[in-house]
Amino acid sequence: MMISRTTRNPPSWVLRYFVAATFAMATAAHAASVDSAARAWGPEFKLELVSAQSDIPALPPDLVVSAEWPDSCLPQLLRSSMVDGHIDVELRSTGHDCVKAPTPMSLRFNPSREAGQMQMPVGVYEVRFYLARDNGFSELIAFNLLRAGWRDSSFRPESGFWWSVSNTNRALLAGSGLSMEQQGETLAVTLLSYEAGNAVWYFGNARSAGTLARVPLVRMFGGDSPFSAVGTPPQVEAALTLDLNFLSPSRASAWLTRPFADGREGIEIQSLDLLRLPFAGNANGAAWKGQWVLIGEESRQAAVFDLGEVATSGAGNFTLRSRADGAELQCRLEDFGGHSVPTFCSLLDGNELLADFDKIGLDRLIGRNPEGQNMRLVRLPR
Repeated sequence: MMISRTTRNPPSWVLRYFVAATFAMATAAHAASVDSAARAWGPEFKLELVSAQSDIPALPPDLVVSAEWPDSCLPQLLRSSMVDGHIDVELRSTGHDCVKAPTPMSLRFNPSREAGQMQMPVGVYEVRFYLARDNGFSELIAFNLLRAGWRDSSFRPESGFWWSVSNTNRALLAGSGLSMEQQGETLAVTLLSYEAGNAVWYFGNARSAGTLARVPLVRMFGGDSPFSAVGTPPQVEAALTLDLNFLSPSRASAWLTRPFADGREGIEIQSLDLLRLPFAGNANGAAWKGQWVLIGEESRQAAVFDLGEVATSGAGNFTLRSRADGAELQCRLEDFGGHSVPTFCSLLDGNELLADFDKIGLDRLIGRNPEGQNMRLVRLPR
């Protein structure tokens, strides 16, 4: 028997190696560009909530801000405000004869007490840093997300295609989309978009801490076409930063930031609402049909339900029924950026409530049973 040394279709291990090598190359290039991005855009602020007084833990925490300032004239805190999940911090530069050299800086203040509040409510805060100018105007120079209190780690974002949807004060990236893949604690993001009317894509990866992620994105260009025999790797340059706050396995609030195109110091910001939507219409719940496994805190609690029949559907709800035993998944719909999406579902076996779910994805629902135990409803591969 003769074995050919050439073949039209490379073996699977070659493809796996190629994909892994390409990802590693892009990751290394992305990591190398992050530092240059921070230097070009200005300081990268790190935030930490610290107990105001260790002997009185009930007091609202201080916010400790650290960064490398681009010159020796460290800024001073001018004022801060905290309103409806937003913390605005205004800084003022000091001095004029500044040495252009990165200089460590640290600020500590209490946004709750400065806002006249006795506590810092639990939640995610949008933190914006402004630099006051001598002309009386302030420029946005940095943006961060900050979580106060309990960190929700009960779910993780689903891997797949995500789309921006229009909503109040949030942009719609018409024709653009994101692909997100979570492996372990690493979140990889590809943004498919446009630049001056031409298609362009951005790539980045970062560690995802709970439901928050900050992903520096690089613009990739100059690579070969799929039919090229050369295989020249693409070039990369720092481009955007994507901040994500996942609200459920298939919903997220997001913010894109970039430096001003005209070279001015500061950044511009674009807020987005993101959804992982089914390819087909989901108004009647058909996109959630399939075999689902209910899993509790102990593996022996697993049970399979074949939810293959749309029993009822209306303007604000739908019900899926199991063909075998009559179990039902009842879901309430809400409008999210012009799309009707399920935000709360209940799984019932006859008249018995098995679990309520308030974190809804296309392939995973997260919630609790009547006894308060964590429950997951996971769709089996089709």
